[in-house]
Amino acid sequence: MILSGLAVGLPLLVGWQRDELQIAIFGSLFGFIMILNDHFGPLSRRVLHLITAWLFIITGVGIGMLLATNSYLLMLAIFFMSYMVGKSKGLGLELERMLLFTTLQLMAASQQPEIRAHFMQAFFYSSFSLLSYLICLCLVYLIMRHQPNFQKSKRQELKEAFTRKETNRYAFTMAFMSCIGLWFAQYLHVERGYWVVGTILIVMMPDRYQSLYKSFQRLLGTLIGVVIASILIKLGKDPLVLILLCSFAAFMTPYGQIKNYWLANVFIAGLILFFLEISNYQPHHGDFDLAILRLTDIGLGCLLGIIGTLIAFPDLMRKERS
Repeated sequence: MILSGLAVGLPLLVGWQRDELQIAIFGSLFGFIMILNDHFGPLSRRVLHLITAWLFIITGVGIGMLLATNSYLLMLAIFFMSYMVGKSKGLGLELERMLLFTTLQLMAASQQPEIRAHFMQAFFYSSFSLLSYLICLCLVYLIMRHQPNFQKSKRQELKEAFTRKETNRYAFTMAFMSCIGLWFAQYLHVERGYWVVGTILIVMMPDRYQSLYKSFQRLLGTLIGVVIASILIKLGKDPLVLILLCSFAAFMTPYGQIKNYWLANVFIAGLILFFLEISNYQPHHGDFDLAILRLTDIGLGCLLGIIGTLIAFPDLMRKERS
């Protein structure tokens, strides 16, 4: 929890001091991704995995920027990456989350011109985020030791993923629904449509009941989170206050992940809205428009994720009843 709060707050403080708060959000987001990709293994394994994850994700950003003007190649890249996410589900969180966030950042970079226009600054803040996280990780590790939780290597997990032929239909369906989600977002002119695809990749589980349950929890948590965040934003929009709110939301997210998935989404939704309020590079109207934007994208993603699960496992319900 301490690491999560520091990983999000430190890049924002540096950006505020350098008068680059909007682009510093990129580094803050990378810090949050680092905590979601971390695990409780030996320190050397954690550092190596975090550096590997950072390299994969920053590569995804670069590919996204290159493919931003070529919609066909972008769709092909998203299809391939979504397929890989589907193949990795159930093998281990290390590989799955690394591929997931690489895919998300690929899409985000392809649709956010502010990243392409300030790539070197974004790269600086993402590098600063990684470095500061690793330093804080070493300090916290020395103070608060814990039993290592050994994980399989990502290379071994990837080999297992390709040998599992029974997951091909599920992975192909997830890839197809991801492309459909992006197409829908573009067709409907949904702002930040990559949230739709990200939700599909998260809630579409290799089990019908899990997908329904996770979709409901994500919607519930997002609804509660955006309402609370909107009220807090209305009470005060001072940059330092927003930075403090971002750090607090990031601090509480690991606690929510341990307790319940819907509770984690309360803090994640709040963090995203605080990020949007800080960036605010496009004017918005009303007190709850950012909340409605987030809910619309998450709701569409949950719906498409459920439909994808029903397509991938049409006989699942019948088999479980028999």
